[in-house]
Amino acid sequence: MDDRLYYPCRVQFGGAAVFVVWYTDSLDGFVRDDAGRLLTALTLDGLETRAGTRGIRLAVAEQADYDFDRIRAWCAAPDAAGVDCPAFLNAWNFLDDLAGLHGGADTPYTRLSRGAASCYERLFWGCNLPAVTPPGKRFDPTWSASELDEIRRVLEAGLDALGSELRAAPGAPSA
Repeated sequence: MDDRLYYPCRVQFGGAAVFVVWYTDSLDGFVRDDAGRLLTALTLDGLETRAGTRGIRLAVAEQADYDFDRIRAWCAAPDAAGVDCPAFLNAWNFLDDLAGLHGGADTPYTRLSRGAASCYERLFWGCNLPAVTPPGKRFDPTWSASELDEIRRVLEAGLDALGSELRAAPGAPSA
């Protein structure tokens, strides 16, 4: 029996939108076709149809939105004022699951993501203000230049990986 829950995601990337199916399980991930490519569609209805042919029923009718064009724009000119903790954390989680980070994948992206764990943690605490971080210190929402660079490098590597995945996916718009 499949205990996974399947969720539609609308991905804005390269000026176009595409829909994918993200799932939760002991290891979260994305639905792929038999060749290992992302299952994609240009519309939510199309995604429901494509998922249905694989026996997958989506858990919710509305999609989660990921604007990777906005993330790319920030990466082109990173600044502390532009750090949107919820959007960046959601994007980082998406990219980690796409890359199979929690399954032990070893890629340039996963190595960068693991190496930037302290920035990831700061984004997490930034989503929960006012936050008291372990061991009882208040979270400081300021970002150093080196942290901004580290976040940029992780997100850019993830965007490159996402672009490769989307270019390989049948029916996805050119990224």
